[in-house]
Amino acid sequence: MTGAQRITSLLGYAGLIPFVIPALLVVSASEYAELSLTIAAAYAFGIISFICGSWWGMALHNGSVRALLFSNLYFLTALSIFLFAARWWPLAAAILLMSILFAEQNTTLFPRFPHSYRKMRVSLTLVASASMLTLHLAAQA
Repeated sequence: MTGAQRITSLLGYAGLIPFVIPALLVVSASEYAELSLTIAAAYAFGIISFICGSWWGMALHNGSVRALLFSNLYFLTALSIFLFAARWWPLAAAILLMSILFAEQNTTLFPRFPHSYRKMRVSLTLVASASMLTLHLAAQA
């Protein structure tokens, strides 16, 4: 494993902390549940924005206008729900994270990522989406 692969793995899995800890705090009815929900919501928006922004470089490299348009569509959808339908944001974030992963892994819009990265992205996305779904369900109860 190269240094870049180790750092990617470390940062990727450490990036789950702002998803998992808030879900645990909300489920356990912690006094910090509301704050942790706010943190997770903002963090999910940041991650979705980050991923969509990374599509620009890939799109420019591949000459893919569709990837640029999808990037903006995902971002504007996320921004609209985050700002104007906050109650539904955790559910929307879970769905957006899964659909972004699906687009990356099952379309020709993006380069074929190395197997180890694809495997990590699946794991990260499943945990992040499950955490956001947990936050949504807990907030609805």
